[in-house]
Amino acid sequence: MIKDKNQQQTTEQADVRSNINKVNEAPTLPPSFVDYTYKLFGKELFEVFLKGLTQPAPVSIRLNNYKLSAMEKVNPNLHPEPIPWCREGFWLAERPNFTFDPMLHAGVYYVQEASSMFLSHVLRHYVKHPVMALDLCAAPGGKTTCARSSLPQGAFLFSNEPISKRAQILAENVQKYGHSGVVVTNNYPREYQKTKLAFDVIIADVPCSGEGMFRKDPQTIAEWSPANVENCWKLQRSIISDIWDNLKPGGLLIYSTCTFNAHEDEENVAWILEEYGAELLPVPTEEAWNITGSLIGNPLKTASDFPVYRFIPGKTRGEGLFMAVIRKRGEDENLQKEIALDPSKAVAEARKRLRILSYGVKEGIQKGKTIIPDHTLALSITGDTSIYPNIKVDYPTAISYLRHEAITLGSEVPRGIILLTYKHHKIGFAKNLGNRANNLYPQEWRIKSGYIPNEVVVITETDKQ
Repeated sequence: MIKDKNQQQTTEQADVRSNINKVNEAPTLPPSFVDYTYKLFGKELFEVFLKGLTQPAPVSIRLNNYKLSAMEKVNPNLHPEPIPWCREGFWLAERPNFTFDPMLHAGVYYVQEASSMFLSHVLRHYVKHPVMALDLCAAPGGKTTCARSSLPQGAFLFSNEPISKRAQILAENVQKYGHSGVVVTNNYPREYQKTKLAFDVIIADVPCSGEGMFRKDPQTIAEWSPANVENCWKLQRSIISDIWDNLKPGGLLIYSTCTFNAHEDEENVAWILEEYGAELLPVPTEEAWNITGSLIGNPLKTASDFPVYRFIPGKTRGEGLFMAVIRKRGEDENLQKEIALDPSKAVAEARKRLRILSYGVKEGIQKGKTIIPDHTLALSITGDTSIYPNIKVDYPTAISYLRHEAITLGSEVPRGIILLTYKHHKIGFAKNLGNRANNLYPQEWRIKSGYIPNEVVVITETDKQ
């Protein structure tokens, strides 16, 4: 008997559901997710995706180009491979113990999923001169630091996170990164409406149902439901509505999710285009990157293309990501021209209405006759630390310091405030008393684990050892 197309597809979906858990180490996926995603992807792409879920998640880092940038400075024992859409990004052959690498805590690199680094490619393609930018939902800081590395010199970046606990993590990572042209705020998007701040670029990596993280974070599978998908696409539209007036005419909205379904992806992009009369912009890509476009064609049913960019585990070397670049119509539609910026006025305006958690180097604290410098000075790429003796420390001492333990230094080390360095990178201040040194590393940032790895793997290497 010949089955009609719908009956055949239903049978295939049932077969897929029954066989998913026969694949080696495949996670158990919700049946409703399987049904919908099978229809969306099609049989061939869905099978590629399922196979990808059984494979280890790729390990990748992004170098801080203000502290370290060349490929030869990535430890060759980790067999680094360049990520083609981000010049500072590298895949590593295996996952080392990042926590016990002092270079991570010094802000020399950031552990970031490779797909998310596509933001760098987008920014470098469209933004050629200094702009005022906003990363709207920024924690834990991967896209913010990626954006700061990719934006031209002279650009200024607001990095915002609504959830207080996550905002503290964001502030920590931005401070480790060390660039003064970033201000961290802890506000809901609608609170930005109350300001006079206007942005040339808004990065909206909106909260989503997390389907793209199923491989990396199995907890997202347990939290997934059709109801959550519906809640997410509605929330995402609300967020865009709240922030749209803060985007300058001609400005760019970079919309992204870490999910696959079209409700949160293509359909939301189509809604933005229709609701605000905006324009969808193409981004040049290479076939070898294996990026997937729209899975539902052009939902607006117009003759024009619908350029969007979807990363699917198993096909692309990374986790799930969806990204679209949208331009607000109006004046100043060319971001190639130079735009005058006044960060001091922008920060002054922000202080009136927003909660600023971090901006530049914080002032030190007077204790008796001594001024204790803030840790942000040690990590800053522009802060002047020349008055403090630089003291090189070995690996065990560096780890003890990062655990906020008392450390002992040589008798030749001068007393008073000193700046500790590991492999020529600043890791923080201490106050040397002679017989011991008071640890000035931030207590809340300390390494909490008592474990010490048998093998020391430092991810980055400098020419001077």
